[in-house]
Amino acid sequence: MASAASSTAPEHEHEHPQDNNTNSKDVIMLSGYPFYIHGVDPSAVRSVFEKTRSVLQGMCGDQLVSAHRMGSSAIDGIAGTPVCDVVAEVSPWPLNEENKAKLEAAGYECHGSAPHDTENDEWFFGGDGKPGHLGRVVLHTVPKGSEFVRDTRAFCEYVNSHPEAFERYNTVKVEGAIRMSKSEEEDGRLIGYKHQKAQVCVEIMHEAIKWWSETNGNNQ
Repeated sequence: MASAASSTAPEHEHEHPQDNNTNSKDVIMLSGYPFYIHGVDPSAVRSVFEKTRSVLQGMCGDQLVSAHRMGSSAIDGIAGTPVCDVVAEVSPWPLNEENKAKLEAAGYECHGSAPHDTENDEWFFGGDGKPGHLGRVVLHTVPKGSEFVRDTRAFCEYVNSHPEAFERYNTVKVEGAIRMSKSEEEDGRLIGYKHQKAQVCVEIMHEAIKWWSETNGNNQ
């Protein structure tokens, strides 16, 4: 995900008038991405998701099976960047060239295979505004029945419903963001932040999948 120059507080306020619940002093810039210490306005991110789902339904037709929010932007109140992460099941997978062209015309550009799963996840970058800012979307498209859908839903629902997990994840995110904001290598601040939180993220994911399986079985 792209990086850009850092921003001053007044510039940030000008760029995001729709996020009315955030004060600029609560934002740390990481390689051009705003990091919201107290979380992004949930209603603002929800609106971005609803718009994205509507685009998917209109552009992909019967090939779209489901669309869900994922990642930190799906956890109300948690610290993080405002990019809306979405996972969409499609069948057959991958999206056909006609539907990819429709998505590109709607502003969602295909970036090929996602790094975490080069065989079963094709991702797109899109939405409105500058990369990394409120309004932007990272869209994962996966085959129908993908465990990635279950795992990402489990993670978000577990953190949303377990205060200890929320606090643990929130703390490592904020500490990592503050630490990396002081790095002299501005372009490496965002990726450095992701490395800072990675181990705790993996630990919570394992807990979440176990909890989900005990609660829901293998159902998505």
